[in-house]
Amino acid sequence: MFGVSYTYLDIDLDLTGIGDASGHKDWFDPLIGARAFFDLSDHWAFSLQGNFSTNWSSIMKHLAKKILGVVLPMAVVLISSHALPHEQSQVAQTTAAKAEAPAPAPDLAEIIPSAATLSSRLTALENQVTGLLDISEVESRLAGIEANLMDPAVQVQRLKDSKDYRFKKLVALREAIEHENELFKKIDEPLSQAIRQIGTWRTEWLDEKKRWNELQSSLYEEGAIDQFDSTFAKANDTIDTALNLVLSQLKTVLTAQAKAGNIQAKMNALDAEISGLVLAKRRGVMIDASPPMFSSRYVSQFSNQLRYALQQGLDEITWPGGRFFYRQGWILLLQGLISLFVIIAIYRKRQILNDSERWRFLAARPFSAGFFFGSLVAFLFFEYQGFPDTMELGDTMVAGISFSRLIGVLNEASWKRQFVGGLIIVLILNLLIDVISLPLPIFRIYTVLAALVSLIFCLRWARESIRQKDSGLYTWLLRFVFFFLAFIIIAEIWGKAALAQYIFVSLIDSIATALVFMLFMYMIRGVVEWVFRGSPLRRTTVLYKDPDAIVRQVAFFFDAVICGLVLLPALLMIWGVYDDLQGAINGLLTLGFNLGSQRISVGLVITAAGILYGSFLASWIIQKLLVDEVLARRRVETGVRVSIARLIHYVLIFVGFVLALLTLGFEFTKLTIMLSALGVGIGFGLQAVVNNFVSGLILLFERPVRVGDYIEIGANWAEIKKIGLRATTVQTFDQADVIIPNADLITNQVTNWTLSNRRVRLIIPVGVAYGSDVGLVMETLMASAKTSSNVAKTPAPQMLFLSFGESSLDFELRVWVLDAEERMKVKSELHQEIDRRFREAKIEIAFPQRDLHLRGLDESLILRHKEATI
Repeated sequence: MFGVSYTYLDIDLDLTGIGDASGHKDWFDPLIGARAFFDLSDHWAFSLQGNFSTNWSSIMKHLAKKILGVVLPMAVVLISSHALPHEQSQVAQTTAAKAEAPAPAPDLAEIIPSAATLSSRLTALENQVTGLLDISEVESRLAGIEANLMDPAVQVQRLKDSKDYRFKKLVALREAIEHENELFKKIDEPLSQAIRQIGTWRTEWLDEKKRWNELQSSLYEEGAIDQFDSTFAKANDTIDTALNLVLSQLKTVLTAQAKAGNIQAKMNALDAEISGLVLAKRRGVMIDASPPMFSSRYVSQFSNQLRYALQQGLDEITWPGGRFFYRQGWILLLQGLISLFVIIAIYRKRQILNDSERWRFLAARPFSAGFFFGSLVAFLFFEYQGFPDTMELGDTMVAGISFSRLIGVLNEASWKRQFVGGLIIVLILNLLIDVISLPLPIFRIYTVLAALVSLIFCLRWARESIRQKDSGLYTWLLRFVFFFLAFIIIAEIWGKAALAQYIFVSLIDSIATALVFMLFMYMIRGVVEWVFRGSPLRRTTVLYKDPDAIVRQVAFFFDAVICGLVLLPALLMIWGVYDDLQGAINGLLTLGFNLGSQRISVGLVITAAGILYGSFLASWIIQKLLVDEVLARRRVETGVRVSIARLIHYVLIFVGFVLALLTLGFEFTKLTIMLSALGVGIGFGLQAVVNNFVSGLILLFERPVRVGDYIEIGANWAEIKKIGLRATTVQTFDQADVIIPNADLITNQVTNWTLSNRRVRLIIPVGVAYGSDVGLVMETLMASAKTSSNVAKTPAPQMLFLSFGESSLDFELRVWVLDAEERMKVKSELHQEIDRRFREAKIEIAFPQRDLHLRGLDESLILRHKEATI
């Protein structure tokens, strides 16, 4: 437990290890310690300095034994009695003593090799510094970013001065600055890493310098050794060289980082100014104070200054320069390659496309399809890279004209082609006005004229749509656009120029975007139809039997995803709710509310809905596969197949429901508690529903009735069509669907004619006249029964002579029908056959007979009869 070293007259006593034999160090028995000292006193070694005689040594040994035998056990007792309360302080003192102990003497053999190692480390450092970062390239890229910021800065200042700017222009400037900011981050991150690495090298060499200085001081304190002077001098020179190299590189990198900081400050300032302008523009939409178009203030704006502003806008058109083609020219090359690829692919697969109803329009316009898809790809890349207004105008013209030609093939109605053509023209004119920075007074006139012409054509197209008996949705949409255009005209004339322009431009962009997405959804539906009808997948029995249902389900899923996750965010971006598409998607998905401590967002709701829909779709497909393929091949009867399929359906739906709740953030333990409480509440509040639900499960497991069975309800027969969770649907022979609660089928008596087998007995009563040959009658009836193919051979038909009736001899023909579904048909056939054979055998069908006995008549009646005859 303790390690105590006593030193007196150079006598070292090591008591380390004395303690509990079991290894415990929390206590110390003083008696054990005393006995240990007595036992070990004869074995301790005393080293005394000087030259003494043997007698003196023996005397000293004896004296030492006495001292150790008395004093040291007492000391151990005292130490052990204070061991527990002072253990931590002793450990601290021991640690302090070790810290204050002098450094060990340097190993002389390692000094010169260590100095040689410094030289190799310096060489490695020089190589690392050389390959660390190309400062010239960094500075060049920073200069490029700084040059690219000059044009946005000039445009921002121009917009601030003119106070006549459009929201879309601000968004384009912000996107350009964000693009430069992304490029800046790619430069700044390696720069920061380089500074951190250089700082690490500096710390290492400073520590090395300190270590060598301490080593040199330690040697000189013990006595100077001349042979190490040159070694220490060389080591210090190497370390100084390394530190100078590191500091020089650090200075260079810090200078580059200072330039980067200045550029970052400029970008932040520009972004702040643009954000302020965007905020002011959004607020100004509702509080705009433009003069009404019928006022003199508006007319006075048409002066030489307006012509100067128009000329200035033409002069300041931004054309793509060399830097644009250097940095983003690959996008134009990609656009051309994709257009060429689409055109070649359409020509090679033209026959296949012609066979598809939804892809036939591509085969009719291969060049338009190629240019359209190539332009869309370019738009997607430019959305995140940024591009001049003139490039946007050019791509829009190519895409718009191509789109108009494609839609012309799809739509036979002339008014639809005119609608798309007019929309493309207005869209291109809006972009052209942005490019040339058309002055506001002239733009207001354009807005009124364009809205007025569009309004007139909307009325005309609505009438043509009604005359051609198109879907009513087209008429309502055209009327909706008509009211929007009327509001734009009124607002513009009244002086709400900002609001009118905002609605007009956003409306045109929204309609164009919606039409493009509708075309894509139309084409995606064509792909889905080909997969389930034209591909090898159609050979699957399930798809072959019901491909339309699967196409509808899958197409609906894709339409919902496209509309909810792409189209809606795009429209929100167009209307200025968000600045870019990515921000719109993220903002839309993060919308939500707090439910206790849990945040329910739109993204979570969409994910949960997707899981539920996926579980329904998977359940539907699995049911089809089981019923029509897997179980059908094993010749499992229909009722068993349906029961298994329904159970799997319920399991998958339950799993999907639980996963959807877990996706929304509900913990599993809380979910089980909630479901338990919900079950108790439902059990009390909806006892009838729960009873029917449990009865439905019993019907599926016990199967007293199955789908396809024939049961008797009252006096009517009915076929079971569907066994649901709450009720069972049966269909009578009159094609009437009857809904029966499941509990009634469990608790009440039900006659199931086809539970064990589908055979049913048919009894046909027959009465013949008295005097008929009984043997001939029975033979004729038996022969009639054997002629029907639906009558079972085993058990054989049975003929019975039952009784002598009042007017007939009563017989019964009893036969077994193979299928209960054919019962009424067989009965009709047997009746016809019996009637035919009875006619041939001259057997008379009996009818009720009555004998009348006249005992007397009134004389007045006889006289009247005679008078009438005379």
